Amino acid sequence: MPPLESGTPHDPQNILVVDDEQQVCDILAEALTFMGHTVRVAKDGLEALQVMEKFSFDIVVTDMDMPRMDGMELIRHLVTDRNAIDIIAITGHSMKYKYTDVVAAGAADFITKPFTLNELEAKLNRLIRERHLRRELERLATRDALTGLYNRRFFQRVVRSEAIRATRYLHPLFLFFVDIDRFKDFNDQTGHQAGDDLLVKLADVFRGSLREDVDTAFRYGGDEFTVLLPHLPAEQASVVAERLRRNFKELQFAPTSLSIGIGRFLSRSESIDLDVEDMIRRADMALYHAKHHLGRDCFFFDPESVG
Repeated sequence: MPPLESGTPHDPQNILVVDDEQQVCDILAEALTFMGHTVRVAKDGLEALQVMEKFSFDIVVTDMDMPRMDGMELIRHLVTDRNAIDIIAITGHSMKYKYTDVVAAGAADFITKPFTLNELEAKLNRLIRERHLRRELERLATRDALTGLYNRRFFQRVVRSEAIRATRYLHPLFLFFVDIDRFKDFNDQTGHQAGDDLLVKLADVFRGSLREDVDTAFRYGGDEFTVLLPHLPAEQASVVAERLRRNFKELQFAPTSLSIGIGRFLSRSESIDLDVEDMIRRADMALYHAKHHLGRDCFFFDPESVG
C-alpha cells in the first residue's frame, strides 16, 4: 500500500477569486498565478456560479460584501451543491461577519482586510495540505489495497448516486458483474502470488478498456468485479464487454477467462434502493447464465435489460 501522503503547498490548484472590487481581483489573481495556480475571477456570487458551470475549481477565495449574491449565500450554495470545493472568505468588516459564523456556514478559513499576500499564501498552503490529506484518507477508505480499484463499500455509494442520476436525466445505466473463470485452478497451479499478479493485471485491463472519468470499476470481492457504465446504449455496452473479455484473454493467464453478466437499471418502483437491488440481482443472474449455461468466456445480457 502506498505511504500516506499529505501533499505539498506547491501543488497547483484551480482557484476562483470572487470580489466586486476589480482592483482586488486583479491583485489576487496576479499573486495566485505567481504562486503557480490557475486563476479565474468573478465579480459576485451569481457570476461565480455561472463560471463554475463552465470550469472546475478546487478552491474559492471570496469577498463577503458583494451585490446580487454576497459571500455568505455563495458559501451556502457551494456547501450544498459543490462540497468538494474549499472556501477562504475575505472581509473588511470583521464585526459584521464573525469567524465562527463563516466557518459554520462552510468556509474552510477566514481572512480580514487588510492582509498581506504572505498571510493569504500561508492559509492557502495549509488548505492544500488538508485537501491532500482528506483525499488520501478517502482513497484508503474506498480503494482495494491490492488492485487500486474502488471497493465494494464504495460501490454501494456510487451505484445509488448513478441510479438517481439515471432516473433524473433519463439516460441508460448498465451494470457488469465480472467473474474470473477457473481462478481457483489458476491459484492451485501457480500459487497465490501469481493469482495476485493476475488480479493486478485485470485491474489494468479495466483502466485501459473503460471510458476514463465516466465508467467505474470495483473489486466486489475475491475474483468478482463490477463495472458501472452510464450514458451508454445496449449495443455499446456489448462492445465494452467484448473488449474486456478480449483484452484479458490476450494476457494469456491460462486456464482463466472472463464471464460477464449485464443488467440495465430499470426505474419501476417508488424506491431507488429496491430498483438498484433489482439491477444487481439481474446482473448477477446474467453472470450465472454466462458461466453455467453458455460455457464461460462470454457475456450475457439479462433479458429484461434489452427488451
